[in-house]
Amino acid sequence: MAVGWEYGANMLTKYLAEAGENTPLIAAMCIDNPFDLEEATRSSPYHMAIEQKLTGGLIDILRSNKELFQGKAKGFDMEKALLAKFIHDFEKAIYIYGILAQETWLRM
Repeated sequence: MAVGWEYGANMLTKYLAEAGENTPLIAAMCIDNPFDLEEATRSSPYHMAIEQKLTGGLIDILRSNKELFQGKAKGFDMEKALLAKFIHDFEKAIYIYGILAQETWLRM
C-alpha cells in the first residue's frame, strides 16, 4: 500500500502509470495532487509554511534508508540531499526518474 500527498501524490501517480500491473502495490491513495506542479511550487500560499517540514521529512526518510541508495544510483548526491534546506535543493541533489532538469520533472 502507498499514500502520496501533494508532490508525493504526483510522483506516486506517475509511478503507478508507468508500472501498471507490474507494481507490487495492492492499494494506493493520492491526496491533494497539484494540477500544475510548476505553478504550485511558485505560488502556493502554504508553500513556505510547510517547506522545512516537508524537506525534513524527506531527509529523515532518506537517512533511515540510505544504505539502499549508496553507490547504486548514478547522479545521486547523498551528501547534498541530506544537507538540503528546501525541497528544491533536495530534488536537485537526486535524479527524479532519471531526469536531470528539475523543471522537466515539474512539467510532467
